[in-house]
Amino acid sequence: MPKPAPGTAATLPTGWLMLEDPDRPDAAAVNQLLQSCGQPERSIERVALALQRSDLLVSLWRPAPGGAGHELVGLVRATSDRSLNVNLWDLCVLDDVQPRARYIHLLMQSMLLRLRRDLAGCSISMMTTAEDVPELERFGFLESPNGIRAMALQLRL
Repeated sequence: MPKPAPGTAATLPTGWLMLEDPDRPDAAAVNQLLQSCGQPERSIERVALALQRSDLLVSLWRPAPGGAGHELVGLVRATSDRSLNVNLWDLCVLDDVQPRARYIHLLMQSMLLRLRRDLAGCSISMMTTAEDVPELERFGFLESPNGIRAMALQLRL
């Protein structure tokens, strides 16, 4: 049984899981999630390579219909040069997971706790949708000037 992310058990509904490295979903499940969240289809090979090259990954799972395992419903992953910069990718939660902002918050909270522990001092940037900007601002991300939906966060030591 995979080990849930620290501090998430009390905040998730019964049976749900928030998983961190080394428990990573397979490329097909990630590709299906990304498409369900409005992103274009990618080749399984490309998704597998992105997962392989990710330094950290946090995933959200709910019980599958009929009680047959769990279904991937949310994700955020990070790549880093391990000295100065971290980039967050593919932050997504299915639209039927409500309140969506709550689960975006939990994914980001889990990811940022790991980054503060494992990659303290790196600046963090990400591209996001306009819908997620308010939730990310709660963590201290600042929207880029010029209207670009890039956001950055500087971790303090």
